[in-house]
Amino acid sequence: MNIYIPQQSIEVIREVEVVVAGGGPAGYAAALAAARNGAKTLLVERYGFLGGVGTNSLVSGFSSGFHDGERLIIGGVYQEMREALYRQGSLVKTDNYEPFDPEALAFYYMKSLLDAGVELLLHSWVADVVRTGDRIDAIIIESKSGRQAIKATTFIDATGDADVSARAGVGFEIGRPSDGLMQPVSLMFAVAGVNGDRLLKEIDQIEGGPFNGHIAGMEHVIFGGQEERIAQAKARGYLFNVPRKSIAIAWTLPGRPDVVYLNMTRVQHVDGTRMEDLTRAEIEGRYQIEEAVKFLRECIPGFEQCYLQRVATQVGIRESRRIKGLYTLTDRDVVSLRQFDDVVAQAHYMIDIHDPVGNDTQYVELAKGTSYDIPYRCLLQNQVTNLLTAGRCISATHEAFSSLRVMSISIALGEAAGTGAALAGKLGLVPGELKAEALQTALLKQGAILH
Repeated sequence: MNIYIPQQSIEVIREVEVVVAGGGPAGYAAALAAARNGAKTLLVERYGFLGGVGTNSLVSGFSSGFHDGERLIIGGVYQEMREALYRQGSLVKTDNYEPFDPEALAFYYMKSLLDAGVELLLHSWVADVVRTGDRIDAIIIESKSGRQAIKATTFIDATGDADVSARAGVGFEIGRPSDGLMQPVSLMFAVAGVNGDRLLKEIDQIEGGPFNGHIAGMEHVIFGGQEERIAQAKARGYLFNVPRKSIAIAWTLPGRPDVVYLNMTRVQHVDGTRMEDLTRAEIEGRYQIEEAVKFLRECIPGFEQCYLQRVATQVGIRESRRIKGLYTLTDRDVVSLRQFDDVVAQAHYMIDIHDPVGNDTQYVELAKGTSYDIPYRCLLQNQVTNLLTAGRCISATHEAFSSLRVMSISIALGEAAGTGAALAGKLGLVPGELKAEALQTALLKQGAILH
C-alpha cells in the first residue's frame, strides 16, 4: 500500500556556489578546499559533529595509504591536519598506522572549516535532489526544521554511500559482481582500565604481536593477530557469535595509556543503504561487543580489570554504492601501480577485502616505495554535469575500492573535488570541462603530492 502525499512547496534557505554533502574525511577536505579557493561553500552533515568514520565510527587511526614506506605520498590538506594534531599531542606519527584522538579530530575539522569561511548545517540529512536536465538545481535536506532546499552551482557528494548521486539518477554499482554482497561492517569500541605493561610483556612472548611504542610511555601499541589464542577461546565457548579469526587491531590513543580501541566485531550481509540492515548491524554489534569484552577480561593478559568505556555512534561501513564514472579504477590498476595523466591523488594501501560470508580477510600488499594513481575521471560521470563525487563512493571496482576506501586517501580525493569545483566555478565551467592540468597545478600549489 502506498500513501499519497500532496506536493508541497519547499523553502530555499540557502543559495551558494558549492554544497558539500557529508562531513567525513572527503567532505571536510572538499569544503575546506572549495572555500580556500574562493567559493562560497556550505557543508551539510547528519550528525552534530564532523569526522565521519574517524569520529562517529571510532576508526581512530589513519591507515598507511598516505605513506609508501619510504616517503609521504599524500600532502596538502591531509598533511596540514596531520601536523596540527601531532603538534598538539593528539596524533602519533609513524609511517604505517597513526592513532589519533577522535574528539580532537572532530574539533579540528570544525574549527578549520569555520576559519576558512565554510557554513555548516549540522543535524541535517540529504533526503532528495531537484534535477532539471543534466543539472542538479538543489538538494532537499531533512532536519528538525522540516524539509528545506539548498541551491548551488556545484554539488559534491561526500556521503560515503553516494546518496546524492543515487538520488540524482547517477548509475552505480554495489557489492561484488558475483552476488552483490558487500564487506561486513564493524562496530568499534573502547575499553579502559588496561594494564599496558602487562600486555606488552605478553606480546613479547607470543607470536603475532608486533607493536610500536609503549603504553606506559604514553605512546601507542598495535596488537594484532592472536589467531591461536582466539581459536582456543572459541573452543572454550568464548566469542561464539563473533565471526572473526583474529583481533584485527587494538591500539591506545595518545596520552591515554589505559584506554584501548578495538576492531573485533563483524556483522555480515549488511547493505549500508538499508535501514533494516543498519538496525540489525547495530544490535548484533552490541551483542558481539559484550562477548568481546568478556573474552578480553578472561583471556588476554593486561585486560583483567578492563571495562567498556565507549561504543561508536554507528557501525563502520566498509562498502556500499560506487558510482559509474568516466573511468572505473580496477584491481589491475592498483597492483600494476598504474599512473594516469589526470592524476589527482596517489595511494599506497593494500587490497583489503573482508570476506562477506566467511571469517577471513584477503590482503594483497603493495611493494615498499610504490604507489598508484587515482584519476580525476573517477570523480566524474556523464549524467549530472554539476556533480562531483569524493571519498569511498567514487568509481572503482569492488576490489580496487577495498584499497582506496581509507580516510587519508578520501581526504586527498576530497581536496581534489573541492578544488575542482571552485576552479570550474571561477571559469564558468562545469567540473568535467575543467582541464586536469589546471586542477593539478592548483593542487600542487596547495601542497598535494601527485608524483
